Amino acid sequence: MNDPQTPDMRAAAREFHDAGLCVLPIKADGTKKPAVSWLEYKVSRTTPEQHDGWFGGDRPRGIAVVYGEVSGNVELIEFEGLAIREGLLDDVTQIMNDSGLGKPWAAILGGWVTESPSGGRHYRVRVEGGPIPGNTKLASRLAREDEYTEADKQRLREKPNSRIVRVLIETRGEGGYGLVEPSSGTVHASGRPYIRLAGDPSTVPTLDADTVGAIRDACRMVDALPQPEVAKTAPRPAPPRADGTLRPGDDYEARASWADILHGIFRPLSTRGSETYWGWADGVGGVKATTGKDEHDRLFVFATGSEFEAEKPYSKFGAYALLNHSGDHKAAARELARLGYGSRHLAAVGARPAAPAPAPESPAPNETEQEEQPPLIEDGAADPEGYDYATTFGLPASVRTPYDYRVTGRGVEVLSTGGENWVRVTFAPLVVTATFEDPEGDQYVELSWIDRSLGRPRRISRIVSRETAKRGRKLIESLGSAGLPAVEGDARAVEKWLAEFEANNFGRIPSEQLARWLGWQDDGTFVSSPEDGIKVDTPFEEQRGPARAHARKGTLQGWQDTVTRLADFPVPRVAIAAALAAPLLKPLGLNSFTLDISSRSTKGKTTALQVALSVWADPSEHASAMSNWRTTLYAIEKRLNLVRGIVTVFDETMAVTDDSLIDEVLYQLPMNHGKARSGGAFGNMLPWETILLSSGERPALSFTTSQGAAARILGTTIAPFGDGGGPVAAAAREGVLAHHGHAGPEFIQYILSGLAQPAGRDALAARHRQLVDEFRGAGDMTNRRAPMVAVLALAETLACGRGLLPYEPLSPDVWRSLFTAHSPTDNRPDMALDVVREYVAGHAHELYSTTRAAMGERPPFSGWLGVLSAKDGVTEVALLPERVRKILAEAGYSLDAVVGSWIDAEYVKTLKSQRPPHLVPRRFDGARAKCLAFTPEGMPFGDQDEAA
Repeated sequence: MNDPQTPDMRAAAREFHDAGLCVLPIKADGTKKPAVSWLEYKVSRTTPEQHDGWFGGDRPRGIAVVYGEVSGNVELIEFEGLAIREGLLDDVTQIMNDSGLGKPWAAILGGWVTESPSGGRHYRVRVEGGPIPGNTKLASRLAREDEYTEADKQRLREKPNSRIVRVLIETRGEGGYGLVEPSSGTVHASGRPYIRLAGDPSTVPTLDADTVGAIRDACRMVDALPQPEVAKTAPRPAPPRADGTLRPGDDYEARASWADILHGIFRPLSTRGSETYWGWADGVGGVKATTGKDEHDRLFVFATGSEFEAEKPYSKFGAYALLNHSGDHKAAARELARLGYGSRHLAAVGARPAAPAPAPESPAPNETEQEEQPPLIEDGAADPEGYDYATTFGLPASVRTPYDYRVTGRGVEVLSTGGENWVRVTFAPLVVTATFEDPEGDQYVELSWIDRSLGRPRRISRIVSRETAKRGRKLIESLGSAGLPAVEGDARAVEKWLAEFEANNFGRIPSEQLARWLGWQDDGTFVSSPEDGIKVDTPFEEQRGPARAHARKGTLQGWQDTVTRLADFPVPRVAIAAALAAPLLKPLGLNSFTLDISSRSTKGKTTALQVALSVWADPSEHASAMSNWRTTLYAIEKRLNLVRGIVTVFDETMAVTDDSLIDEVLYQLPMNHGKARSGGAFGNMLPWETILLSSGERPALSFTTSQGAAARILGTTIAPFGDGGGPVAAAAREGVLAHHGHAGPEFIQYILSGLAQPAGRDALAARHRQLVDEFRGAGDMTNRRAPMVAVLALAETLACGRGLLPYEPLSPDVWRSLFTAHSPTDNRPDMALDVVREYVAGHAHELYSTTRAAMGERPPFSGWLGVLSAKDGVTEVALLPERVRKILAEAGYSLDAVVGSWIDAEYVKTLKSQRPPHLVPRRFDGARAKCLAFTPEGMPFGDQDEAA
C-alpha cells in the first residue's frame, strides 16, 4: 500500500462504526461532497466491508458522519470559525449559565469536540425522547463589506438588494452529515486538517429532547440577522398627529415595560447590555425569547407553545393587542385610550412652543399604526423637536427640556446670561429618570446618564438621596467613580440643571416606592426580593450582590420535593425552621440570635446551611447570599444590615483570621445593631434583625468571651446527615440549587394574612408563649434558650400546617434533645478556671513569695508562674498571663474566650488605671510585671482553699 492515510482512515471508520455512527467517504477535492451516492445511508448504516473498500487503495479521501436517527440520534452543533473569533462561544455559554442550562451545556462542551480547518468547533449530543430536526441555522449576521468575496460582489452586482449573510452557528441533524477527524489535506479547500480537541464518540452526552431544544433556542439568542417586521406584530410607523398629541399606541409603546406585558408568560432570566433574555414563567426550560436586541426593543420568541409566532418581531403595542384583544389593533387602541393612554402633548422641547402645524390635506393614517422610535441621539446638534428621552432613558415621551437648556449627544448646555452662546453643564446627557420615597419618608432620585468609556454608548443609573442631588459637590464626589459626566467646577450648574429638569417635568417622571433593605419595612410591608416589584437600592455597594441573590429559580413544588428527603434528618430541618422563623422575630419582639451547626466531620454542614438559605435566596457558592467567616467585622455588619427578618448565613468558623471577630459578632448580634463608630460616621450602629446560621468544625461558643453569649446561641454538634446520609445530602444540594427563593415569600404572605386578622398578633404571641412554657426546664440556661427554641418550633409548625413543608413537625422531645438540655460548653469559663486551679495546686513551688526570697530559693527551671502575697490575712494569687494562656491552650481553652466571664464573675481583680484593666502590676523577684490577680473566690489558696 502506498496510501499513508489508509490505516488511519480505516481505524477511524472502525472507531465511529463501533460507537454506532454511520460513516461516509468524502472527496479529496475541497468540495466536502460524499465520494459515493449516499441517499440510502440516511436511513441505513454503512458496513465495515464498505469502509474497507472506500478507505483502501491509493485514493486519498476524507471521512464524515451522517447525523440523525441512523447514528443513534446524534446531532452536531457547529460554531463557525467566524463565531469563535468573535467570541460567540463565550456569549452562548454565559446565556446557558444564566438560563439554567449550564450543566447540560458543560456536558456538551466536555464531550467529543472537533476543530474544523476554519477554526470552528463541532460539538455532538445524543438526543433522547424525541426526533432531531434537519440541518438548522441558529445564528447568522449580515456580512460586512470588507468580508465580501468575489462571488458576493458578483451577486450584489446582479441583485443589488440581496443580503449577504454569514452563518455563525448551525446544526447537522436528521439527514445531514459533517466531516470529522482525521480528514486532512485536499479534503478541505484550505488544506488544513480536522483536529480532535477532546473526547471521542463514546463520550457524547445524552440529553432529553426538551433540553436540547432549549439549548438550540439559547444559541438563537446571538442571532444578529435583521428580521422583517409586519403590521400584524409590529404596526407600521405613522406620522405625528396634527395637534401634536400622542396616539394611545404610541403612548403605550413609550410607557409600558416588557416585564408587565409578559407577566405570567415569560420571566426575565438575565440581561446583557440592553438585551434581556426570557424563559417560561414556570421556570421550565431555558431561554425562549429576547427583548432589547436593538433600538426598536422588539420581542423575538424562539419557541412554540405561546400566543406569539416564533421568529417574528413584536412591538409592545403589537404584543398587547395580541394578548388582550386577539390581535385587533383598533380594539386595543380604544381600550388603551380608556385607560388613560394618549392625548399627551408632544410639544417641542428646549424651545418655546411653536404655532400648531397646518392640518394635512389627507386623513391621518389608522390610529393603530405606530411611530418608529428614533435612535439614540449621538450627533452634536440639538434636535429641533427636543432630546428623545423616551428612547434613550425610557422616560415618557411628554418629558421636556427646561427653557434656556438644550440636551444633545454631547451633553447638557445652558444658555449664557446674555443669551449669546451655550455653556456646557455636563459632558453627556444627564437626567432624573425616577423619584423614590422609602417607608421612613426619606426621598431619593435616580440619576441616569450616557457613558461612552467602553467605546459605545450605554446607560448608567444610580440612586442618591435628594439631599445629595441638591449638593453638587457632594453629588460629583459620590458618583465620580461611577462615571458621572461632570466636573467639580460645574457642581453648582449641575445641581441647578437637575432641579430645573425635575420641576419642569413634575408628574411626568415616574415615582416609585424604594426599599433600602430586605425584609420588614417601617410601614409594615415585607420585601422578600428585588423581584417583588419594589425597587431595592442598598446603602452599601457590598450589599448589592447579596440582595440580587435573593431571587427565585425553579418552582416551589420542586423545592418541596427536595426537602421531602429530609424528613428523617432533624438538623437540616431545624436549619429550615430557622430560615422560616426569622420574620417572626419582629412580631414576637425577639432579638436576633445564632443557630450554630458544628462537628469535626464533613457530613453536610454546608449543605444544611444551603438548604436553609434556599428558603429565601440562591444558595450556590457563586452567589453572594452565602457568606464566609473570613472577612472583617464591618463587612459582617454590612451583610447583617441588609436584612430585617430574613436569615443570614456564615459558613466555616475555622476560616476566621482572628477568633475575636466571631466573639464580637456573637456578642453584638442580639443587640440588633452594629458597633458605635466615632463621630456618627456612615455605618454607625447599623441595624438588623436576623437569625444567623453558622457552621464549622469548632462550636461558635468556643470563640466567645462572655458567659452571657451562651444564652443567645443555639448550638448542635450532631452531624446534619449522619453516617449514611451522603446521597441524601447530595440530592438535597442539587435540588435547592435548581429550586430556591419560593418558600420564604410564600410563608411571609401566610404570616401577613394572619397578622392582618383581628388579634392576629396576639394569637401568634400566645402560641409562642405556649411553646416557651413547654420548653422550659430546671436549668437557668435552658429557660433562657426556651424562647429561641420555641420560635423555631413555631415556624416549623406553621409551615407544616400551611402545607409548605412536606413532613410532620418535630416532636417536643426532639427539640429538647437538640437544644434545651444542659451543655457542658455553657460553663466553659468555670471549667477553664478549674484547669488553672488544678495546675496551681500541683505547681505551688513555682509561685514567688517573700518567704522564698528570704530563704534564697532560686527560680524554677521553667520560670516563676506568678506571685503569692498576703494582706490583712487574705492570700492573693497573681499569675503571669502568658503562663495562664499556655496552660489553657494545652487543655483546649482560649484565655481570650474566658477572661471576660472571669471579670464578670469577679474572679479576677481590675484596676481602671491599667490597660487592659484586668492586668494589674505586681512586684516579685526584683521585677515588676502585669499579672492576672485572682480574688479569693477565683483562686482560693491554703486555708481559703479549705473553706471554699
